Amino acid sequence: MLLAAVLAGCGDKEWNSADAQVTTLGIDKDGQVLEIVVEDFAESYYDEAELKQLLESDIASYLAEEDGEDGKEASVVLNEIKKEGTKIRTSTTYRTTEDYTDFTMENLYYGTVRQGRLRGYELPSRLNSAENQPYQVTDADADNHVVFSDGKDHIVTPYKIIAATEGVSVLSDREADLSGTEGRAAVLLEK
Repeated sequence: MLLAAVLAGCGDKEWNSADAQVTTLGIDKDGQVLEIVVEDFAESYYDEAELKQLLESDIASYLAEEDGEDGKEASVVLNEIKKEGTKIRTSTTYRTTEDYTDFTMENLYYGTVRQGRLRGYELPSRLNSAENQPYQVTDADADNHVVFSDGKDHIVTPYKIIAATEGVSVLSDREADLSGTEGRAAVLLEK
């Protein structure tokens, strides 16, 4: 169920979720999200089994709130929890960016620029290119994909990054660090 193989493609290297050293959101071309959370783990507060039970309970409560008619039972899946030294790593799959937003209460959007406008997401007219040069958004960008995020995590995108809002650090063709942004970050993609 992991998205690492799905996220392979036109980037400079395939993203392997097992290599994530910080919290990272991997988004595939269909909008499915693989969230890898990497945090310090203080065993005096909980143990691995308690954390797993807490997360599973949160997911079950979220899914119980849904009516079930549209298949929400599979919209959030806890893949694994693993202790690695002093860190804890969780892996969770969300069927869509909307499911991610609904569950985490942290806004995440992926789709075309045109679709985003219909949902109230507007790209700033000026961005920084992946090479950190000024980039002017034009009508030709309407069919390109874009990621909008209120989070400050790393993201891995399904297509090459063209440009992003100020504060986004482009780490590779398909990976960016949003921790330096203020407010909502936008990452414009090649397709």
